[in-house]
Parts: sequence; structure tokens; C-alpha cells
Amino acid sequence: MLNPAAQLLEQGKAQQALTLLAGQCEVTPHDAHAWFLLGACNHQINKLEDALHALERALSIEPRHIQARCAKGAVLCDLGRLQEALHVYRKALHLSPTDGQLLLNMGIVLEQTGDLHAALERYDLALEHHPGFASALQNRGVLLIRLGRLEEALGNNIRMANAHPAWEHAQFNLGEALLALGRWEQAHAAYARAAAINPRSAKAHFAAGLALSMLKRFDQARQAFSAAREIDPAVFDQCIKNAAALTEGELRDFSPEVIYLLKEAMRLDCCDWEYWDRFVRDFEYLIISKAGQHVSIAEPALVFRACALPVSNSTSRALARSVAARIAESIVPFSSFIHDKNAGKLRIGYVSPDFRVHPIGTVTRQLYALHDRERFEVYGYSLQPGDGSTIRRDIENGCDCFRELSGLDDRAAAEIIHRDDIDILVDLAGYTRFSRPEIFAMRPAPLQVGYLGFLHTMGANFIDYVIADPVIVPPDEAVSFTEQIAWLPSYFMFDDQQQISAQKLTREELGLPAQGFVFCCHNSNYKISPVDFDIWMRLLQRVPGSVLWLYKGSEAVVANLRKEAQARGVNPDRLVFANRVANDAYLARYRMADMFLDTACYNAQTTAAEALWAGLPVLTCPGKTMASRVASGVLNSVGLEELVAHSPQQYEERAYQLATHPEALVLLREKLARNRFASPLFDTGRQVRNLEEAYQMMWQRYRAGLAPESFRVTDNVTH
Repeated sequence: MLNPAAQLLEQGKAQQALTLLAGQCEVTPHDAHAWFLLGACNHQINKLEDALHALERALSIEPRHIQARCAKGAVLCDLGRLQEALHVYRKALHLSPTDGQLLLNMGIVLEQTGDLHAALERYDLALEHHPGFASALQNRGVLLIRLGRLEEALGNNIRMANAHPAWEHAQFNLGEALLALGRWEQAHAAYARAAAINPRSAKAHFAAGLALSMLKRFDQARQAFSAAREIDPAVFDQCIKNAAALTEGELRDFSPEVIYLLKEAMRLDCCDWEYWDRFVRDFEYLIISKAGQHVSIAEPALVFRACALPVSNSTSRALARSVAARIAESIVPFSSFIHDKNAGKLRIGYVSPDFRVHPIGTVTRQLYALHDRERFEVYGYSLQPGDGSTIRRDIENGCDCFRELSGLDDRAAAEIIHRDDIDILVDLAGYTRFSRPEIFAMRPAPLQVGYLGFLHTMGANFIDYVIADPVIVPPDEAVSFTEQIAWLPSYFMFDDQQQISAQKLTREELGLPAQGFVFCCHNSNYKISPVDFDIWMRLLQRVPGSVLWLYKGSEAVVANLRKEAQARGVNPDRLVFANRVANDAYLARYRMADMFLDTACYNAQTTAAEALWAGLPVLTCPGKTMASRVASGVLNSVGLEELVAHSPQQYEERAYQLATHPEALVLLREKLARNRFASPLFDTGRQVRNLEEAYQMMWQRYRAGLAPESFRVTDNVTH
């Protein structure tokens, strides 16, 4: 009776096997193997509690039944009882310490609990006892990629492919390791072999498309993606989600060109500049060549990425317009917008994914509470769940009404804003990560404004104004924006209640030399370009004993920048890297530096203001874009225009002069200290009054039936 049941089970006919086994267990209630098979049948048809009961009966009869123990662990996993599953596997391993399947199963559960290194140890043990164990090799290779140990993953997967050359998954996983290493041609060849073994593998065709995208064979990539979609649309959709995860959630406009540009742009996050010049050329060419076409590149994340690249204004504007046009095509705006032209309190709605520990959350922390409640009602609309921080709590408490929209789709979110009768809706995110421009495209408010979080035009007709100042957007540059410009005396918002830790620090504990000049740049690593780095390395060579203090985004950043320093003839040990710390400690650390060196394409914004707040002079060199002039605006508002260089050469010479003439640097620090509390930059109340004046002027034009138009706000000095 058991053999036919086992055969049916192997054939996937669990329901038929169940009929045979139920009767057999009644006839022979002490047959452990019958109960094991009954448990396996119930597991296969997803009757998990029944499966667990049957397996426990089997083990009560025969405690050393290894198969039953393995099966019980698997059922417990499916029930979400991972720690109990681990306990079952540990007991089983005492009975059979070299059982490969047990070791594999335990590794899988350890991965699910997040204990990746322990999982790897189990896979290693399984392979030590069973060197050709295919599933252990497969899981080990995937895990090594997760851990970032790519060369080890490649070695593992070559071993697997050599041992199992006709196994589709062996070739596919080899392709995965090669793709992660950026060996696009070899990756494509491995995926092609997987697809040849199984032509119906949607995953293999999709992955081949990824490799072809990186090889810039875009038409072939499209064919591969089409094949994957045709074979299995559900798998294709899941592959797109996985591809979005590989680009850290940035991928919205799925096309081979976008995949190539985003993946290459991500190299810049860790300062990998091997293909910098080629990538900048490709970026310009692909955006311009596709602009205005039906298949134009319309990836929001690329507009943000363009800010950190030396691409032309025309390129980045064309990209922004393509993105905005695609968004407008994808949504249905409200068919009728009925709004009273409010003569009472203005309802201001702030929309952001960054009401949390984030630069935008940090600098706007006071903004919401400081609005004049005689004239304004303040609504906050969050696009990401809260992080439990005091920043989040203060923002929520500062609003008259705070709503969490992250669980709603774009239409539902827009309808809530519409029902709240918001007069002016402010976008604090633009095309940055987790933003939702689609909400604004539906026009839930009569006036919509971009502010602070995105240093570029949106290229959209659904944003009426952008808030700036005459330094970061000079009047002759207003034509670069589809929005009208609301010029404040000083654009940036800062929280003047930020605390600086009173902890006494020493240079030595931060890895800095006790003596010698400390150049500093704690900007995000993607903002650093090879051109910036060339200047910085020349400064280190010209100023004996000096060091460059940088933000440590990852170990890859450290390795790449030290390699770049070595290539420029600078001892890599003269680069010092700072880890992330709490904000008050981070601000205090600036007091250990001598000068902040800004990045050219994408300036420091919050970082520059925070360095100045801590008393550290910031040197910048503006370019032709909003993102490249924002630090100049910050310095202008604190009265330190002499720290704004007018060319890269002047930037380098000014840095050198200050580093070698300490008396001049002392005078600058003294001026910064005098200006600190008198400047608009560090007077949050004054900045809020100026912002409110801008809102009132926008609304007056709207009430008068006039179209949006650029205007200036006079400074509201408060004491």
C-alpha cells in the first residue's frame, strides 16, 4: 500500500495518495513511515496543521526517522515558526551530523531568520560531506552574492556549472555572479546557455536582456524581454520588480536604455569612475537621441542622477520634460476641480516621503509649527511610514492635520488631498526616491509648488512655482524652468534649534592627525566626481601633512577612493573616512576640521549649512545648474561670498591659500561666528515668514484670476 502511495506523491498526485494513506494509518497505526507519507501528502496540498500532526505521530513512533524530522522542519517553516524549525533540525543533526539535506534545510531557515553567516557555514558543511551537492552549491552561490562576496560566488558557480553542465539553474546562477561582477558578455553567454537548455525559462530570457542592456545591445535586449513576457507574464512582472530592487527601488520606466543608465549611475555611489567619461557621453547621447520620441527615456531617477553629472542643461531639461509627459499620460486628472477662492486662512499641504531622519526632515523640523495660525492651516502628507524618531514626532505635532498616505495608491492619495480643500500643495521631493509626482499630476490643489527637496525643474505643467533665491536661480536662468520662480531673499530652510554635542572630541579618536590641515567633504559619495578628486589630490600634494576627511558610504567607497588617490601619486592613508553617527555628534565632528571642500556638479546643501552651523568654513565653485549653485546661495545668505570661487582654478588656489595662511582662516571663522545668528540662513522664523509671504503672493494672483508669474519676496527680518 505504501509504495503506490509514495509513487503518487512523487508524481504530484498528493490527493490520490492521501486516500490510500489515511486508510493505511488506521490499519497500521504504529507504522512511522505511513505517518511520514501522510504528513508529506498533507504538506503538498498545503494542509499544514494536518501535516504537522502526522509527522509528529511518525516521530513519536520512530524518533530517529530523519526524513520525518526534515519534513517537520519544512512544515514549521511554512507555518512561520522558524525558531521551532531550527530546533527540529538541530536535533536531527545530532542523529545524522553529515546529512546533506538536513544541513541544506537548516541553512535555508537560518537565511530566513537573517543569520546569513551561520547559513553559509551550513552550506559549507553540506558541501564538505557531499562535494557535488547541487542544491547546496546553488544556495551557497546565491548567498555569497547577497553578502557581496562576488569573486567567491563566481568560483562557487563555476564549480556548479562544471559539475552540472546540463542543469539550467547552474548556468543561470553562473550568469547571476557574472552579472553582479559587471562581466556582461560572459553573463549573457551563461544566460543564453540556460535558455538553450530550457527555452521556456522566462527568467533566463529576462536576465539575458539585462546583460544585453549593459552591453548597449538595446534592440536585442528588447527581444529578450519580449520573449520573457510572452513565455510567462507573471514571471516577467516579478523579474521587473527584482530589477527595481537591484537599482535600489529607482526603476520606474522599464527599458534597456534605462537599465543601462541606472546601473552605470549606481557605480558612482561607490566612486567607481572606471567608465566615467564614456558614461557621461552615453548619458547625453541616449537622452537627446530619444527626446520627443514615443519611446523616449522617462525615468524620474535619472533626472536626479543628472544633477551629479556634467551634462548640459538642455539634456537634463529634455529628460525632465519626457518624465513629466510620461507621468501626465499615465494618470487621469480630476474631471472637475471646484475650489472656493479662499479669502480666509490658507491651507498649505506639504507632501514628502522624508518626514523622518533625513536631510529634508531635519531641516524642516520647525517649519510646520512656526507657521502663523492666524493666516495658515498646515497639513502634512507622508509618503513613507514613520521611523519612530523625534523628528517625525515633531513634524506630526507641528501640523494641524497629518496624514499617512504611503498605504494608498496615487488616486486615493490625491482624492484625500482634494477633499481636504488644500489651497497650495508643496512638493518636497520632486523626482527623488519614494516621491509620487503622479499625485501632483492629478491636480488635487489649485496651486502646486516645488520646494527644497529637488534642485531641478520638474519639466511639468502640474507644478506652478518653484521656490528659489536669486543666487541659485539667477533671473536669466529662469527660462530653464517650466515653473514660475518665487524668489526668496534666501532659499534654504534650516532648523536653528539643532543641537551640537558638547562631548569633547580629539582628532586622534576620529582617525585624524593631531597636527596638519584637515580638508573635509562629508557630501554623499555619489556627488564626488573625478574632477573634484583631481583638485583635492593636488591640494594634498601641495599642503604637507594635510589629510582629506570624507564620508564613508561603504567599504567599496573606501577601496575605490584609496585606489584613485594612489593613481594620483597620493598616499591612500591621507584619506580618512567618517562613519555615520547621531546628528549632534556629527555636527560636533566638524569642529575637528579646518575647511569644507564642496563638490562642483551637485553641491552640499544641508551638509553645507550644517558645517557652517558648526563653525566650519565651506568653499564652493558654482556652475550653471541649480544643484551646482545651492552652496553659493547658502554662503551668500550667511555673508561669506568670498568663499564662492568663480572657476575651478580659483577654487583650488583659494583652498591652498587658506590652508597655508592660518591667519586668513582665523579671520574667516571669526566672521562666520559673527554672522551666524544675524544671517537669514540661521533664523528659521524669518525664513518661514518669507515663505508665507510667497504663498500669499501666489494666492493673490490666483484669486485675481491671473496665471502664475515669477516674483520676488522682500525680506521679513524678525527679532
